Amino acid sequence: MKTKQHFLIVFSLALFMVLSYRLQAQELSGLGAAFIDVGTGARPSGLGGAYTAESDIYSTVFNPAGIAGLRGNNAAFAFTNHYNLIPYSFTAYTMSLGDAGNSAIGFALWYSGDDALREITFQASYGAKVTNELSVGATLKYRRAQFGDNSLNRNDYIVFEDDEFTLGDSRQVQGSGNGIGIDIGALYQVTPEVVLGLMLKDIYSPVFYDSKVKNQTLSGKNAKGSYDETVPMMLSIGTLAQLTEYLKASADYTPSFDDDVSNRIRGGIELELFSMLYIRGGYQNMLNKEQDEKYSVGLGFDINAIQSLGILIDYAYSIEQLANSHRFSLGLEF
Repeated sequence: MKTKQHFLIVFSLALFMVLSYRLQAQELSGLGAAFIDVGTGARPSGLGGAYTAESDIYSTVFNPAGIAGLRGNNAAFAFTNHYNLIPYSFTAYTMSLGDAGNSAIGFALWYSGDDALREITFQASYGAKVTNELSVGATLKYRRAQFGDNSLNRNDYIVFEDDEFTLGDSRQVQGSGNGIGIDIGALYQVTPEVVLGLMLKDIYSPVFYDSKVKNQTLSGKNAKGSYDETVPMMLSIGTLAQLTEYLKASADYTPSFDDDVSNRIRGGIELELFSMLYIRGGYQNMLNKEQDEKYSVGLGFDINAIQSLGILIDYAYSIEQLANSHRFSLGLEF
């Protein structure tokens, strides 16, 4: 009991120090870097992104403490064409350390964009049980961005004269960026039916950019050059409740640390049928006066192909103001 109390005191102090530092840093940094979170995986999307208190392979993204109790090996592959414009692909793998199901490691890779802007994120996660009720986890991320490698098609700019197009093309900004990010999280089993989750995402997240114009001599202009930005920190507080044997609900609250961003709530519900079919619904809303609610529905199939292999197939349909989108995921348990 004393060990548990000491850990909670140290964790609370560390959390307070991190929040104090990042709140001051974000106040000075203004707008953050790119690497926008568009959601990961069809199951989380079908639940409205309310995933902080969940425990599966997608916890590598939503809360690394959630991988602590995973057994064996798990793999996931996901794809979406965000707003029908930007392709996002995701691959993840987790492996339990030992047979007790008390700790695990995980790896994940995102790839998105095209020659105009391409972003890659690779991360490694670790989760462990401190007590039977409490799990903690951490994630280290490497980020890479490449932009301005696309070629402008003259036929797309017929309203401009040749010299105007040439000048504009010479001023195209090109460059790259490299950065890191650190996440920490915790899960607490309040009762056999209720779990609480806490996730601090990007508590340290600098991205260092280097940019230039395509032809400085011709354009007479120059880009910003070398500079750095910060991916904004995000805090998520979530809960997961097993309402009945076949029905569970989840909810997340994400407070904003920036005046330009509103607080956010997420909620989801999942119904299990015949031990293999899952029906999901989700809701997400920024707490402001704008009409920016997001709705989602989803389906999942859990197929035991052979004794040592489980196959999970998930689909989600997200309904948003700008454009609706489809999400597909494939999971393997072995």
